[in-house]
Amino acid sequence: MSAAANKGPVRARTRGPVELGMEVAFGLLFVTLFAWFIGVLIEVVGSYTLWRDKGELHSQEIVAQDLAYIAMAPRSLLVRDTVDWSHRVVGWVEMPYKRVGLTRWYARLHGGDQDLQASGPQSILSQRMDSASASIQHTLSKWVLMSMYVGQDVLLRLSVAAFALPAFVLACIVGIVDGLVRRDLRRWGGGRESSFVYHHAKRYTQWALTGGFGLYLAWPFGGFNPAYMVFVFTLLVAFAMSTAVAAFKKYV
Repeated sequence: MSAAANKGPVRARTRGPVELGMEVAFGLLFVTLFAWFIGVLIEVVGSYTLWRDKGELHSQEIVAQDLAYIAMAPRSLLVRDTVDWSHRVVGWVEMPYKRVGLTRWYARLHGGDQDLQASGPQSILSQRMDSASASIQHTLSKWVLMSMYVGQDVLLRLSVAAFALPAFVLACIVGIVDGLVRRDLRRWGGGRESSFVYHHAKRYTQWALTGGFGLYLAWPFGGFNPAYMVFVFTLLVAFAMSTAVAAFKKYV
């Protein structure tokens, strides 16, 4: 017999709490950065198509709407004053843009302070180059401002998700308890064991906590109350957790 045949079954490597915590932290960071990048792309494309009349100010309106929604729930179990916290988040995102001078650059280009006329006679080629340079700076300044507002919007929605964390924890507990009850009923009633249902329910639980959450962070349209997001995703998480636990092995 070969040496490979003498070896026992390969066990899956277990992850400790530190490694699991690092995976969650880096996964959350990746989802946040990805949502910010996708949000900037959507805003840039939308400024030329869907909301051409608003332009870069569309993302500013979304931030104002999020601040208004947060003001409807001024208290949370994790943060005593959600309104003050949300304004701090907006200031934290705006700070590096102010330090570098990007906001002043945008204000100078769009405030009519720039001098577009040459002080002396210029050739046609030089005038065209100056016009092209001014147009490029004008466009880039808009994109920079959009990135700032999208960053504020993403962190505000991330804060809303953090405020709703007790509701998600409660939904997970309810789903686990309901799933354990259904599992015991299936176990003692001679019900059929299905690993297919368990693995798919587990996959949907991960999607509800990651994919759907990332979609909410990058959602570019206004008029979406975060309370609806909390309600929908808590129901999805509770249902997926209950199904996964109920379909777990009958004998452990």
